Amino acid sequence: MNELGNSTGTTHPDVRISATNFGPIASGTVNLRPLTVFVGPSNTGKTYFAILIYALHRILGGFPRLPYHLHHFGQGSRHNKSEADADVREEELKDILKMLETEGRQFRFSDLPESVRDAAQAALEDPRFLGGDLKTELERCFDLESASDLVRLSGLTDSMEVSLAVGEEDRDLWRFRMGISESGVTTDGRIQDMVILPEGWSASEFMPGRLFSHFRGLIKELRGIESLKELRGIEPSLSFWYLFEELLYTAPIVRGQGKTHYLPAARSGIMQSHRVIASSSVASSTRAGPERFPQLPTLSGVVADFMQRLILYEESRATNRPMKALADALEREVLAGQIQAKMSPSGGYPEFVYQPQETEEDIRLTRASSMVSELAPVVLFLRGAVGRGDTVIIEEPEAHLHPAAQTQMAATLARMIRTGIRVVVTTHSDWLLKEIGNLMREGVLREKTGESTREETLPSSLRPSEVGIWLFRKDGTSGSTVEEIPFDPSEGVEPDDYEDVAEELYNRSANLQNQLEESEHE
Repeated sequence: MNELGNSTGTTHPDVRISATNFGPIASGTVNLRPLTVFVGPSNTGKTYFAILIYALHRILGGFPRLPYHLHHFGQGSRHNKSEADADVREEELKDILKMLETEGRQFRFSDLPESVRDAAQAALEDPRFLGGDLKTELERCFDLESASDLVRLSGLTDSMEVSLAVGEEDRDLWRFRMGISESGVTTDGRIQDMVILPEGWSASEFMPGRLFSHFRGLIKELRGIESLKELRGIEPSLSFWYLFEELLYTAPIVRGQGKTHYLPAARSGIMQSHRVIASSSVASSTRAGPERFPQLPTLSGVVADFMQRLILYEESRATNRPMKALADALEREVLAGQIQAKMSPSGGYPEFVYQPQETEEDIRLTRASSMVSELAPVVLFLRGAVGRGDTVIIEEPEAHLHPAAQTQMAATLARMIRTGIRVVVTTHSDWLLKEIGNLMREGVLREKTGESTREETLPSSLRPSEVGIWLFRKDGTSGSTVEEIPFDPSEGVEPDDYEDVAEELYNRSANLQNQLEESEHE
């Protein structure tokens, strides 16, 4: 796993995602890091890949070490042909109970009954399960009638492919591949043997108190019975699957994978008009609405999810101090003021306002600068939605920001991963990348000297291993490709074409200056 080196103790598994013929992307593979940055020209697929990450994260509930999901697991068990009746399950169940009663004994995936392992595997191999969910989620996120519309028609193939691998310590724990074409969906995958409960585990450490008592009670109830049919009339197969659903769902390798949040590039306009959009959407959702507006346009899933977070916004009553500190620093260092949510006494949608420092004046976001409305959702999400272990995807965090504010935004991104958040951003900003490079240099120095190069209340240095900069580059007419930009202590992490543009501008400036000087002597 990638250790974040922060006080939270949060870790993220190694995640590798590949896409072929996916929208504008001909082929590309990205290894997610605590901070993953997509750069490159427009229309090369940065947003497509970011949305793919969002869709995968949502249907899996994160990127767990074991691809377990209650919905998929239950479906896999029902459709699994190897599922035996109660007589076989009784023996399997008794063997597992003996293992679980001995706390501290290592428990592996291979220790699960064959029928359980087969059900988990079926969720990867049967296109009705995980593949079907991903197809539906891609259609929702991209606002498409069919996911086959995402296939890049290169002339070589009429299908696209998406694959995901989750691993640790240079080995894959499980893999999943999905192909989509006009003819349908194909899937395959493989789960490798892995540790589910480590040696020395204690049930009280990985289960909440109430669930721990419930789980213990279930084991006690099952212990020593002659037949599962004695379980108070509960069908044997249901009791069997229920036990393992409890075990897998609460095991450390599955629990706590976090949520995902997507802040789209259009957030500035949405923040300034979300109340109007929300009111119109509610009005049109009545019976009279669709009849009056039969061709009502729809929102993409990422924008709709963003809108819903704003409409239902409520700051957590239990103060999340690390996230609040990040939001406060962003307001203090960049916005020079506070973002506040004003709730109407009669209910309804929240009104977001900006209050400049040293004033008590509330400025509606419709009258605030574009920089304020651009960064307001970042502040709001940190205060009311994002938690440790979550993944936050931000398109163009530098939009409408002064260059100095763009460099400060780089520090905010670094601080976010210090608190245990995984961050994915798309950007065109040379300033943002330059400062990320500086923060990586600072991280190298801190590792060598053990000291910070400056006074800071919120650490923002980055280790090179925590950052992945991925360049999306057009490859003729065949589509774009994706490659990693390695960190160079002297060159930083900027694409080569940034330097080409800078050099061209300098040469043009020097040439024009020479012409001006010559014209003055004529």
